[in-house]
Amino acid sequence: MTAPRRAPGRTSLAWIMVMALFTLGSNFVWISLDNVLLPTLVERATMQYRGLTTGLIGFAGMLLGVLVSLFAGAASDRGTSHLGRRTPALLIGTFAALPFIALAAVFREPPLAVVVVAFLGVYCFTNVGNGAWWPLIVDVVPERRRGFAAGAAGFYALLGAAAGVGLITVLNQGGRTSAALWVLAAALAASGTVTVLALRGRDTPAEPQAAAAGVRTSVLAMFRVRRRSNVFFWVIAASFLAYMALNSLQFFARFFFEAYFPDIDPDYGFRLMGGISLVCTMLGAIAAGVASDRLGRRRLVLASMFASGALTLAMAFVASFPAFLAFAALRSLATGPIVGVIPALAADLSPPEEAGRYMAYNNVATSLSAAFSSLAFGLVLTTIDRRGFETLFLVTAALFVAGGALFLLKAPERALRRGVAQAAATPAGESGPHPS
Repeated sequence: MTAPRRAPGRTSLAWIMVMALFTLGSNFVWISLDNVLLPTLVERATMQYRGLTTGLIGFAGMLLGVLVSLFAGAASDRGTSHLGRRTPALLIGTFAALPFIALAAVFREPPLAVVVVAFLGVYCFTNVGNGAWWPLIVDVVPERRRGFAAGAAGFYALLGAAAGVGLITVLNQGGRTSAALWVLAAALAASGTVTVLALRGRDTPAEPQAAAAGVRTSVLAMFRVRRRSNVFFWVIAASFLAYMALNSLQFFARFFFEAYFPDIDPDYGFRLMGGISLVCTMLGAIAAGVASDRLGRRRLVLASMFASGALTLAMAFVASFPAFLAFAALRSLATGPIVGVIPALAADLSPPEEAGRYMAYNNVATSLSAAFSSLAFGLVLTTIDRRGFETLFLVTAALFVAGGALFLLKAPERALRRGVAQAAATPAGESGPHPS
């Protein structure tokens, strides 16, 4: 099996922004379904145990997405289609998900079975595309531009979240849930198509013998790597802790404003803080990604984790709403390297012939962190009052610091350099990516 084609020496920033558009469409779909449309669709199907039902469907979809993303990443390493190594999975991830979105859209009040099938189908197929997209940072982006590529993906993920909370919420509250679903379908189709067109001529297929392994082998390959990079997995472990901290308030924001700032309308507070946080994180992610290509990745990640921990600690004891928003904005800027630099570092450490598998592990860290975060911080909030949320902020700060400490101790500069060099090295007779 040969490694992916040599990453082009001249890859424009504009092309990277176009190539990354799939992440905008997929995140737009996920956030809109999770936070806005799934609760509405479940409520229309059944009023009994609607909270539990929504949670179970969401959790099942998240776990299914993680497994599918792992499988798609490992399987796409063996892709021999004339379209390219990753492109077929991107096409499947884009267009196979559309009928499931349409299935929910054609019913004004869909039965619960339809809601379950539609939600799980969308999560399944969009994660086929997601598992295949992230290895492209290794395959087709030079090392000197991977920080920008990861930052662009982080920017699009947050932009998709903002669009989901904004546009889709407005349509849903206006009783136009079906229209909101059609908007999601159109956005996913458009973003996936643009990404696939941008990859023409750059996504090189693997050698024919790479496809000899069957489905069983591909499933086993999800959990087995041929060239183990220990420092890579320490980076992913630190990332998992940081993302748990990032997700700490996600499911409890409305309760937070009721407890911390009872004079502020909870919905107004949530929208204002959410908007400020999204904008600042987007700016921080793409700026950090660009800076890491010049300044190095490790120092930015360390500064991000420890600064985020300190700012979170300050947020726990703020009594003024404007001051809280200021600290929230600063912390969102500080978390930019977590969102925009760690994926680039993961790409640097990924062996080219196993990029799909390695980048899938990076996706697992971000995806499973949300599930564990909701469970862990649900247990932390034994009382929905100011003391309970102070504890939440303290635990969040501790997670940021723990992630930083783990990264500091287990991912020293020397180990990272050695890991990047080992990832770039390929066996004799194989071509590898350009070591920028």
